[in-house]
Amino acid sequence: MIAEIMRGRKLGTISFPLLQSVPDEMARMAVEEGERLLEERMDDLPLSLYKAFRRTGSREVYETPFFRKRRRLSHLVIAEALERRGRFLDRIEDEIWSILGEPAWVIPAHNTYVRDTPQLLVPDTGHPVLDLFSMETSEILSLSYSILHDSLTPQLKLSIESEIGRRIIAPYLGSWFWWMGNDGKEKLNNWTVWCSQNMLLTILSLPVADDVRAEVVEKASVSIDDWYGQYSEDGCCDEGAQYWHAAPLCYFGCLALLDEASGGALSFMKEDRKLRAMASYIVNVHVAGDRYLNFADCSPCAGWLGAREYLFGQFTGNDELMRMAISDFRDQYSRALSEGHSVELFDNDYNLWYCYLEYGMSGELLEREMPPASPLPSFVRYDSVGLYIYRRGDMVLAVKGGCNDDSHNHNDVGSIILYKGIHPLLADIGVETYTLTTFSKDRYTLRPMQSLYHNVVNFDGAGQEAGAKFRAVDVKAGSDGVSMELCNAYPAGTVSSYIRSVRPADSSVEVSEIVSGAKRPVLSIITMDKPGYEDGTLAFDGWRIVLSGVADVSIEDIEITDKRLRIAWPDKLYRTLVSFTDRLDWTIML
Repeated sequence: MIAEIMRGRKLGTISFPLLQSVPDEMARMAVEEGERLLEERMDDLPLSLYKAFRRTGSREVYETPFFRKRRRLSHLVIAEALERRGRFLDRIEDEIWSILGEPAWVIPAHNTYVRDTPQLLVPDTGHPVLDLFSMETSEILSLSYSILHDSLTPQLKLSIESEIGRRIIAPYLGSWFWWMGNDGKEKLNNWTVWCSQNMLLTILSLPVADDVRAEVVEKASVSIDDWYGQYSEDGCCDEGAQYWHAAPLCYFGCLALLDEASGGALSFMKEDRKLRAMASYIVNVHVAGDRYLNFADCSPCAGWLGAREYLFGQFTGNDELMRMAISDFRDQYSRALSEGHSVELFDNDYNLWYCYLEYGMSGELLEREMPPASPLPSFVRYDSVGLYIYRRGDMVLAVKGGCNDDSHNHNDVGSIILYKGIHPLLADIGVETYTLTTFSKDRYTLRPMQSLYHNVVNFDGAGQEAGAKFRAVDVKAGSDGVSMELCNAYPAGTVSSYIRSVRPADSSVEVSEIVSGAKRPVLSIITMDKPGYEDGTLAFDGWRIVLSGVADVSIEDIEITDKRLRIAWPDKLYRTLVSFTDRLDWTIML
C-alpha cells in the first residue's frame, strides 16, 4: 500500500527548524540540563565490556554507558539548538567523534545475523549488524548533522555522512535482516517499524543522492507494509502496552515522515480503520496514572505519554489519546519544575527525534485547551490476542485468553488482572531487567514468564507451556463476562478439562474454576497487598476474596529485588496458593 504510493515519487528532505516557539521555562530547563551534561565525563566502550554480556549475562554493563553517550549527545544538541551561543559545540563534536570511533554500533545482546540464535562474542566490523540501536545511533547522528548543520565542523559532517553510508545505508540496501520482512513469511514485531522509522529519519535528513534516497524509502515502505499487513485488524498490540510505543507509534512515525517528505501523499491514512484502532488500544488498556493492563513483557507502569502520542491522537482524531498525552506531559512538566531538572521522556530518552518533538511541541502541549474526557467503554474485546477488558466504575478487569505465542510472550493464558482505581488487586508481575537469559532457550525458567506466577490454575506444580498450540479454546466473551476452556494451554496429560469463567459486577468479580481428569489443581493469586486467611476468606486491606471449595491455602512472599520490577512494585509481593479438587468458586469483594 505505502510502497506503491512511494514508488517513483520525488521526495524532499525533512527539515528541523530552530526551536523558536519553546516556552521560556522549557528552554531554560533544557539549557541547564546541557550545562549539567558538560560536567559528565566521556564514556569509553572497551572490548572487555562488550564481551561481558556473553560472559556474565548482564546487558547493563555495556548498555549503560552506550545509551548514556547517546542521551548526552541528544540533549546537548537540544540545548545548543535552543541557546545558539556555541558553548556546547566542542562537547557535541567530542561526543560525535567518540561515537564515530566506536568499532560497532550493535549492542552485544543483538550481535547475531540470524534471528533467535546465540550472539557472537565480538562484532564483525566489516559486516555490520543492523539492530534497533545501530539504527537509532544513525538517527541521532543524522539529526545532529541536520539540526546543527551550519555550526558543525565541515570535515566532521563529512565523517558522519561516510560512516553512516558505510555502516547503515550500504548494509541496509545490500543485506537482509529478519526485521525487514519477507512478504509475510517472517513473523514481525516492533523491530520492523522501529528500525524503519530510524532508517527514514536518517535518509530523509542527510544529503544523499536522489536515487539512493528513493531506493531506501521503497525498501522501508515494503517493510512497514509487511508489518501493517500482519498487524491485527482490531488494533491490539500483542507485545503489551509498553511496546505499543515501539510498534504502532513507530508505524505512525514512519507514516508522518513519509507524509511530510511526499507533500501529504499519505494524509488519507487519517481515516484508516486499523490505524485508528491502533491509536485506541493504548487508551483502552489504560488504568490510571502511569498504570496499564500489562500482559507480555510489559511493566504495569508502562510509561507516560507526550508529543508523539499527542500527534498520533491528532492524526487519527482520537481526542482521548490527545487528552492523555497533554495531561501526562503537564504532569511531567510540573514535576520537572518542582524537582529542578528537565522534562523527562519515559522511554528512549536518548532518541534525538523524540527529544526534538517533545520540545518543539511543548508550547502546544502546555497551552492548548484540554479535550474533554470521554467515558471509556464498559467492555472491549480484542479477539486477535484474546484480551477482554471490563470497566465497572473505578474497577478495571482484564482477562487474557489467546495463546502462548505472543511476541514477548509470557505463559499466561487465562490470567486475570484487576485494579480498583490506580491500586492493583490481582497483579501481573511484569518482566525483570533483560539479561542473556531473557531471550534464550531458558526464558521460561524465569518466574515472571511462568503461569505458576500468574493468576491462573496450575497442576501439581506443572504450568503452561510456550507455543501457538498452547491456547484457550471455546471462548465465550460478552459484556457480562467470559468463559474459556484452558486444558490445551498445559502439556498433554496434565488436565482433561479446565474451564474458567469470570463475571464482573459493580463491586465484585466472580470466578469459577471447573477441572476434571487433573493432577491436583492449585490456583495462584498474585497480589501487592498482604493477605490473611481465615474460614474461606482471604482478607486484604479494604477488600477480600471469598473462596468456596478450598482444600488448602498457603501464602508465600515474592521478594522483589530486580531494578526494573521495583519501578512498579514494593520490595515484596504475595503469592497465595489455593488447592482444590474439581471445582473452586471465588469472589473478589471490593
